[in-house]
Amino acid sequence: MPEHTRLIGQMGVLFLVAAILLLLMDRQMLIGPEDLKQWPFALLSFVVMAGLFLVVAALVHARVSGLSRALGDLERQLTEANRELAVARDDFEQRVERRTFEISVANASLNREIAERIQAETETKRIKRRMELILESAGEGIFGLDIDGKVTFVNKAAALMLGWEQDDLVGQAHHALIHHTRAGGEPYPVSQCPIHQAYRDGKVHFGADEVFWKRDGASFPVEYISTPILENRRLTGAVVVFRDLTTFRQPLSPGEAS
Repeated sequence: MPEHTRLIGQMGVLFLVAAILLLLMDRQMLIGPEDLKQWPFALLSFVVMAGLFLVVAALVHARVSGLSRALGDLERQLTEANRELAVARDDFEQRVERRTFEISVANASLNREIAERIQAETETKRIKRRMELILESAGEGIFGLDIDGKVTFVNKAAALMLGWEQDDLVGQAHHALIHHTRAGGEPYPVSQCPIHQAYRDGKVHFGADEVFWKRDGASFPVEYISTPILENRRLTGAVVVFRDLTTFRQPLSPGEAS
């Protein structure tokens, strides 16, 4: 039951008791002995009402004191809750600031890494383009091989001399395609091929008095140099530079000999 309802009920009971007492006293004064009739009814009523006032005042004071104590407890709890909330808010703000700083640092590092990567890619493309221009402008045939002997790149001069398109040569096994047979017609084992040896033993190998075979089945005399490719001290392939010796081996005409 709520406190105010209980207080109203108690006061109602007290006033009802007081009213009954006054009624009984009034009847007693009317029918009682003569000596009791000497007391004025007003004085008795005053005494009863004064007692009633004191009782009501005591009840109200007790209730007000209880409410004050409860209000004080609530205020202390509210103060404690506010203090804990302030501590939690400060801690949260510190965590947010620290996390924001960490994110800012991470973003700055990421942006720097992206910028460096873009710069590196741009530089790589520039170098690659320069190498392509050098390869395309070279008069000798040049092609690269991986560790399995497959063509990784080929310049325009090499493709023209061999009768192939550049893209058709990439990915093909060079020995089986253009170096499979000796000039005399006997098979040329890949294990004896100086080009093959370059990306096996890591040494530079030269070739002369040999032939390369074109796409149409014709051959032409060449001399070449096969240079190994090393990446972090590890063999990853070879670069082959060759030239067609046909024009150098053509016999002189009688007019030119004289």
